[in-house]
Amino acid sequence: MKLNCLVVDDEPIARNGLAQDLKEFPELGVISLAENAFHALQVLNSSKRIDILFLDIDMPGLNGLDLLKLARIKPVVIITTAYPQYALDGFELGVVDYLLKPISSARLKTAIDKATKWLALPVDQQAGQKTDDFLYIKCNGKYEKILFSDIRYVEAANNYVYIYVAEKKFISYHSLKSIQKQLPPALFVRVHKSYLVSRRHIDQIKGSEIWIQNTQIPVSRNFKNSFIQKVLQDKTIRKQ
Repeated sequence: MKLNCLVVDDEPIARNGLAQDLKEFPELGVISLAENAFHALQVLNSSKRIDILFLDIDMPGLNGLDLLKLARIKPVVIITTAYPQYALDGFELGVVDYLLKPISSARLKTAIDKATKWLALPVDQQAGQKTDDFLYIKCNGKYEKILFSDIRYVEAANNYVYIYVAEKKFISYHSLKSIQKQLPPALFVRVHKSYLVSRRHIDQIKGSEIWIQNTQIPVSRNFKNSFIQKVLQDKTIRKQ
């Protein structure tokens, strides 16, 4: 079965040229071309199955990154743009590759290989697949690199999150849910609507509270069962 592709670009030459290049890949089928992000949203939210989205960023009205934030259904995304400065924003939104125009045949093939390998993974592995051990967070107009191993816990505060690492914290304009998607689920667990914690940094568990260093964090009733299963079930010594 072919993988369905959607090409989004406001420039007709770029849009049609990429669609033509994709014909060289027999495993792909271009089922729709969109001249702007609004048209692309209609296609993504329709009944059509889209496996791979080739997405330009700099488009009038609504840019490609905003489209990704609004789309109800998100296929595997390959960015195609002339602007390198959006790369970090793109990877924060989970794109599989970032291609700079003009796009060479070799570079296009590499991106398609990444996308097809990703789609071949079982759904649970897709959710947990992380090849890096860090993320970049935008704070005060710059991007901070934060190692997963350094993160103690993440706290939601209205439209912001506080990411606590060792003796400091980073403040960033994100939702807790969006941060959770960027972290490996094997290492981090949600314990409350406002808290996401690192399993390796939990020092003590008592009733509906956990301690990380000197900080007390509540475990809410809605998350308690999943927390026990993920954190305690395989790591507790039981009587024989």
